[in-house]
Amino acid sequence: MNDSRYVLAADVGGTNLRVAAVDSGGNFLHLSEASTPRSAATSEIVAGIVSGAKECVAAVTTSPPLAFGLAIAALVNCTTGRVLSSPNLPRLDGLELANIIGDKLNLGTVLENDATAAAVGEHWLGSSKAAKNSVFVTLGTGVGGGLILNGQPYRGTDGTAGEIGHICVVPEGLPCGCGSRGCVEQYASATAIARIATELSSGVGSPKHYHTSKDVFDSASGGDPNSIEAFRAMGKYLGLALADLVNVLNPEMITIGGGAAGGWDFFIEHVQAEMLARAFRYPADRVVLVRALLGESAGILGAARVAFDSI
Repeated sequence: MNDSRYVLAADVGGTNLRVAAVDSGGNFLHLSEASTPRSAATSEIVAGIVSGAKECVAAVTTSPPLAFGLAIAALVNCTTGRVLSSPNLPRLDGLELANIIGDKLNLGTVLENDATAAAVGEHWLGSSKAAKNSVFVTLGTGVGGGLILNGQPYRGTDGTAGEIGHICVVPEGLPCGCGSRGCVEQYASATAIARIATELSSGVGSPKHYHTSKDVFDSASGGDPNSIEAFRAMGKYLGLALADLVNVLNPEMITIGGGAAGGWDFFIEHVQAEMLARAFRYPADRVVLVRALLGESAGILGAARVAFDSI
C-alpha cells in the first residue's frame, strides 16, 4: 500500500519536461510527461511545470503534496532557488524559479541541479544506496556529475559543485562550451564518442559518419575497429578524470549512468586501467565502479528526495 504522504518532483530538460507525484517509498503515484516548450520562453516553461504539477495533484486525491522538488539541467543556487546558468534553457538564467513556481502553486519549492538530483536518486534507491561517499557520473550529450559525501549531497558554496564534465584532461584540447578547453565532456560524452569514431573512420578507405553513440555501440558490437578504438579512447579520458576524483574525494563508489553508459563493456576496463595508473593506489583499489540502476528516473526521484528532506 502506497504512503499517502507525497511530494511533487520535476525533471526539466531542454527536450522533455516530466513532473511526478512520488511517495516516501519512491513510488510514482502519477507521472506527467510533455515536451519542453519549443520557444523556451520563460512564461511557457513555467506554465508547463505548473500544468504538470496540477495534473499530478488532480490525479492523487488522497491529500495535498508536502513540497515540490525541481531538478533542472543548469548551474543553480539551491539556497535562493535561482538558476545561475542554463545552457539548454538560457532564458531561465537569473530567474528565481523555485519562488516563482512555489508562489503559483502555494507550495514550498526547492531547486536542484539535475545531475546532483540523479546522484541523490541513486543514493536513495539505486546503485549507491549502500555507500556513504559516492560520485555519480552521467554520460549524455555532455558529462554531468553529482557528489554524495557523508551520506548527503555536496553542492559547494554556490551550489555549483559536481561539474565533473569540466575537469580538464587535455590542457590544450578542444574548446568547451564552458569557456575552457580540453574538458572531459569533449572526450567522454555520447557526442564525443560519435565524433571520435567518425574521426578515426576518416583515415580509412570508406569513411563512415557515426551520428550517435548508439551507432558506435552497434558497430563495436559487430567488431568495427574504429568504434572499439573510440570507446577505448573515451575510457582513457574518463579514467583520467575519475583518478582526480579518487585522489581528491576518496569515494567508496563511482556510479556511471546516462545513455552512453550503454557501451559499458567496451569502455569500463580502459576507465579502470587509467584510473589505477593515475590515482593513489589504496583509494583506487578500494573504489568500486558500477552502472547506475535507475535510468531516466534517477533525476526525478532525487528531486523527490530533496523535496522530502526540505520539509
